[in-house]
Amino acid sequence: MYQTLLKPLFADVKTFVLDTLFPIHCLACEKENREFICVDCKMWLKKLEFQRCVVCQKQAAFGKTHPGCMTPRCADGLIGFYDYHDKKVAQIIIKGKYNFLPSAFRSLAELIAPKISADHPHLLSATPLALSPIPLHTSRHRWRGFNQAEILCRTLSAQLNLPIAEVLQRQKATQIQKDLKKDQRLKNVRGAFKLKPGANVDGQNLILVDDVATTGATLLEAAGVLKRNGAKSVWCLTVARD
Repeated sequence: MYQTLLKPLFADVKTFVLDTLFPIHCLACEKENREFICVDCKMWLKKLEFQRCVVCQKQAAFGKTHPGCMTPRCADGLIGFYDYHDKKVAQIIIKGKYNFLPSAFRSLAELIAPKISADHPHLLSATPLALSPIPLHTSRHRWRGFNQAEILCRTLSAQLNLPIAEVLQRQKATQIQKDLKKDQRLKNVRGAFKLKPGANVDGQNLILVDDVATTGATLLEAAGVLKRNGAKSVWCLTVARD
């Protein structure tokens, strides 16, 4: 009985101590806040005006890969939500990764989950369907302590009631894509992924999840591995797009 009564009290004390000693600040506006993205910034993050083909980068209805760009091993489409050129969007993602704040990506996933259901129901129409995170190389995962794509997947899985299929692994350490030109990015990720031992994606419909898409090279390389191994469809989903 006493434990039941004291547990909420201890939780309140813990929250008070953490908030006092280690106050949380919004990653976008830097105001002290209870979350890493404050209510005001959530409302004013710049949304993408339209979706683009993952291959040619030109405007594409519903994010679907253009028929002329489509190949048997290509991603079926790409959906992004926020404009990475918006300083607030970029700050949240960059600070979340390099300040080691996985909670930032939980907040981002909670923001986009209802938008997926409301604005992109076609993304959820295939069955069976699973979310698949873009993997980090083991060395980078150890350094950062988490994979932001996995955090996004876990939160989206809970929000959308979808299973997670961690079927890919990164077999070579690559340079950070944002530091490279387009042709360098393609070369950088070539052969970067393979199917995990024992993984089976034959006939599966998968949604590849990552935080940001720039040229789409990483997503296309990962989608190609899945398609070569029999995946029926592979869509890509990112919080933001450059």
